[in-house]
Amino acid sequence: MVQRNIHDLANATAYDRNGDKLGSVKEVYINDASGQPDFVEVGHGLFGMSSSVVPLRGHQLAGEELRLAFTKDRISDAPDFHSDEHLSESDQQTIYRHYGLEGTDNIETYESDIRDHQRGTAGFAGGAAGAGGAVHDRDRVDAADAVDTATHTNGDSITRSEERLNVDKERVSAGQVRLRKYVVHDTETVEVPVQREEVRVERTPIDPDAAAAHRGGELHDEEASVTLSEERVVVNKETVPVEEVRLEKETVRDTEVVSEDVAREEIDVDGDITRGRDGETDLPRR
Repeated sequence: MVQRNIHDLANATAYDRNGDKLGSVKEVYINDASGQPDFVEVGHGLFGMSSSVVPLRGHQLAGEELRLAFTKDRISDAPDFHSDEHLSESDQQTIYRHYGLEGTDNIETYESDIRDHQRGTAGFAGGAAGAGGAVHDRDRVDAADAVDTATHTNGDSITRSEERLNVDKERVSAGQVRLRKYVVHDTETVEVPVQREEVRVERTPIDPDAAAAHRGGELHDEEASVTLSEERVVVNKETVPVEEVRLEKETVRDTEVVSEDVAREEIDVDGDITRGRDGETDLPRR
């Protein structure tokens, strides 16, 4: 089994069990007795402004990629804790309960330097919540400590450090648009010309000189009939396609302004200032 330094863990970028990126490791919580890391605080959300404490049970560290054993949704919904405080036994029970951990062991071990051991508090019996062991406070190692940005002195020189703002982007779901079709009833009015037959009685006198006028006969009853016709409007409907509607996406570029406080170290000189051989004042450069 390959042993890694805790600083490698603190410098890693965290991913969930499905390989989705979360953010950088902000804190590493150290077991006071064993010196091994038990929890990490990882950033997530827009620009990593949110963070959650995640157990290291079942994690894997490959290079600078820390693969955690939980989904992004479960990590985002984890209970909040103050990162500048120890994790109490109650805090740890709450964390383990949220992640549903029971009897899962770490598969990675880490080497720690003297400074990590000096940061520890009172020791406790090995074991963890859910596994029957006693659990006490964990101390933490800041990611800033892990990258060794504190001020160091070496004889007559001082190293000055400062915080730098790193901004990243992640793609998140901003909404959903869908097409929905529904039926609307309208009334259409159309004028249709129609024809019909009507009866008109025409009386025509018979010319006395005509041959028909000399045909006589007995008087009798007689009937004549005419069939009348008319046009009637017949209505039927058919469904025909008239339009096609589709959704298309386009990328619109905006600019967002992000502001964050950053800290830097300044160096003051106490005592007498001497001059070097070239006449310039020997001052530490910032």
